[in-house]
Amino acid sequence: MSNSQSGERAEFLEGVQNSIPFLLSVFPYGIVVGTLGVNNGGSAIDVMLQSALFFAGASQTVMWELFGAGTPVWVIPLAIFAVNFRLVLYSAAIGRKLEPLSRPKMASALFLLQDVAMAVGMKRADGPRGLSYSYFMGFNLVLYVSWLASSAIGTIFGQLIEDPKAIGLDMLVPVYFLLLVMGFRTKPNMALVFVVSAGVAAVVYAVVGSPYHIAAGGLAGMMVAALVAKPQALNV
Repeated sequence: MSNSQSGERAEFLEGVQNSIPFLLSVFPYGIVVGTLGVNNGGSAIDVMLQSALFFAGASQTVMWELFGAGTPVWVIPLAIFAVNFRLVLYSAAIGRKLEPLSRPKMASALFLLQDVAMAVGMKRADGPRGLSYSYFMGFNLVLYVSWLASSAIGTIFGQLIEDPKAIGLDMLVPVYFLLLVMGFRTKPNMALVFVVSAGVAAVVYAVVGSPYHIAAGGLAGMMVAALVAKPQALNV
């Protein structure tokens, strides 16, 4: 085995090892998504196919809740796009750290991109060793396999839960996004962006209804963040 291959293997195994603590949060979340799917009209095949293609717990949860509520089919993709729009920004940021990569490798890396991968990947990229494709894939493949396994468990045992709201499953998405928001609490202008985004979402929810408030609040927050951002001076 060449030194290059040995180094890639070591990076991959380190990514696998570093992913293990995150299974404590990913695995239960996958079970909940599987449970919500079968309790909102989806079959086990539907849920598993979605988990395999999406690998995005928040948007999967939103989809099943809207599907179960009888929301028009054309509205659901719009809601999913609003929820997952942050991944466009994630891809731009993490992709620069992974370059240069071939298109197939970049596509495989970005397919596995989610909140945990973004946080860990950016932290790794800022370190002395940088972020390698092997490390990124080792880290995320473990989470992906765990997600599929936990979703399957949720579809099996979820049918035994007659009322998911009775045990608080309907609060999963609000709590999840609250944790995401709190992760940005030290960023400049965070309070202003949060207030405007939440205010616009509340007004749209009261006037128009769900799920339009998701997109409206997100777009309002992004507009405010762009308006108040101070570009860094370029060194000439």
